[in-house]
Amino acid sequence: MRTVLLSKHDELYLEKCAQENQFSYGIIVGHQADLTKSVVVHLARNNEEDADLEDLTDVRLTISDINSQALASQWLSASKMCPGSFDVIGIFVSSVRSDVVNEQSAEFKNAKKLFSDIYDLLLKSNSAFGVYTTDIAQTDFVFLSYSLADKKVLCKNYSYGKHCKKTYFTANIKCIICGGTFSNMEFRFVDKPFEWIQLDCNYDFDEVLPILDSSRRVNIEDQFQSMIVSIRKNLLASEVFLQNEVVEDTIDLQAYIKKKKAKVDKLKPTSTTGGTASAASNTTDSLPQLASEGIIGGAEPIRASIVLPMKCQLSKPTDIKVREFSGTLHMSGIIATKVFCSPRNSIADVKRFVRDDVLRSLITRIQVYCDGLTDPYVTNEALYISEPPRRVFFSLPSEGPSTSVGAVVQFSEYLFRGEAPTVVVAQAKQILDVELDPETISVEAEGLPDDANFNHGKTDADCTDDSRIMPSSMPKPELSRSLYMVGIAVALLVLLSSVALHYVLGEQ
Repeated sequence: MRTVLLSKHDELYLEKCAQENQFSYGIIVGHQADLTKSVVVHLARNNEEDADLEDLTDVRLTISDINSQALASQWLSASKMCPGSFDVIGIFVSSVRSDVVNEQSAEFKNAKKLFSDIYDLLLKSNSAFGVYTTDIAQTDFVFLSYSLADKKVLCKNYSYGKHCKKTYFTANIKCIICGGTFSNMEFRFVDKPFEWIQLDCNYDFDEVLPILDSSRRVNIEDQFQSMIVSIRKNLLASEVFLQNEVVEDTIDLQAYIKKKKAKVDKLKPTSTTGGTASAASNTTDSLPQLASEGIIGGAEPIRASIVLPMKCQLSKPTDIKVREFSGTLHMSGIIATKVFCSPRNSIADVKRFVRDDVLRSLITRIQVYCDGLTDPYVTNEALYISEPPRRVFFSLPSEGPSTSVGAVVQFSEYLFRGEAPTVVVAQAKQILDVELDPETISVEAEGLPDDANFNHGKTDADCTDDSRIMPSSMPKPELSRSLYMVGIAVALLVLLSSVALHYVLGEQ
């Protein structure tokens, strides 16, 4: 039976939601520790309708009143903020009434319909850009309901398409079987803090794909879609190294760390007392402590590297063809990756989390960029330069005792050039229901691209015909400086004119 682990802070948060709003709902961000156990990382109340609910304190709100569109929107937005090792695993409801934890009540039946509606919305939303992760989408979710009146919690496993395990976000395939089913699952509130091991990776890619669309106006979003499919194919065929070593997929992360510790202990001198040798460190130390004592890179996280196969190894000899194309799509840059794993995660899962984080980050920033396009079409004769947003990281603020040890869990958001960290503060409050200090947001993980690198890509033929060059999405430094100087000159002119006018009027 599947088990969900929650912290005492989660229980206090559910109680707080019921006390402040009488009826609240939101999403559950979690981590799959193993095949049968999930860890709740964060609960986030939905804030979409706060303004409407302030004047409705006397109204008896129920699960049937929940806006599935608003909840699905929060679900998708939170998924983009999660590292590759975390996912939105379900929804929660917190109420002052007791019927929300009664399996025979109408509320329980409404929860099943709510899940079905949200799942349909997620399928439609994700079909535009295809995949989110390198695996098939999950079909089992958590429904968590809390009653303040009874101080009771109801936790159920929701399965969409119980008899069909081939429901994909990518293919937009839906199994029509009575909208899904609820089944029993265990839950526990744990006093001991959760342990997290952090892995970092900088994925440097430089991909060039042909544009096969022969029409004069090319859809940029379609070309990005092709790029995502190509990179996903490469990631699936890649190998992930940990600390520049190939690690077996079958062992778990804690066994890997202890194995690394044993190697270091062999190189350390032993101290002798009364003729008895004692090891330099104790093998019973906690894994985060081992990770921070120089066992696997000092105070730094575990470094992961993605090694891609040769292009020729991905294709069969019969797949090599000579074709004409209308242009090329060149995408280059570095994706900063941070994933947080449980010591019980297998190395195979750890590698998958790293790959998933790269792919999720790439898709998210392309989606954010395309959402801001006024016209997704460009002529196939144009040189079009785009700058998607860069990734920034932030930690969730903790209230009271820490609920985790080891690495501090971080989420991410995406900022365009010129945007301030206050944008992240607003998004975190709206989506994750947390208050952030702008000073604590890490904006140095990914640097801004150098505009000069793009200018080198222009050929002499391109430079002689300026009419073929589309405006870049990046601001031109020369133009910005010119406008700045013109503004100063105009301001000085106005100032001098006002002073002269003042003296003329004073003499009269």
